[in-house]
Amino acid sequence: MVIPVFDVDKKVLRKPTYEELKEIVYAITSLVDIGFVTTYKSIASILDIHPRLVARILKENEKPIIIPCHRVIRSNRDISGYSLGGRVIKRKLLEIEGVVIDNNDKVDKKHVIDISELLNDR
Repeated sequence: MVIPVFDVDKKVLRKPTYEELKEIVYAITSLVDIGFVTTYKSIASILDIHPRLVARILKENEKPIIIPCHRVIRSNRDISGYSLGGRVIKRKLLEIEGVVIDNNDKVDKKHVIDISELLNDR
């Protein structure tokens, strides 16, 4: 089940609209600290949605850097694409933030966090 939202007018819980889901994904993404990344799959699992939907939502991000979508990678630790300049720019942003990336564009495991663990820590 997708995380419910409270409809104030109807006083019931309901599925979020696409726009509300975008805001939820953006809020979760904003929790990832500098020097760390999480995965599309990790975000998707707590929302009970497909990782490709998370990727699609982040691709539509109109405030890159502010909403740090560059801190979300594939579950195989590949940095994947980035709508603001591609993989080269994404890699550079992550390296500036202290994330270690190998020659095959794979993020070092010590920089990858499970978003559900992060939420439990806060």
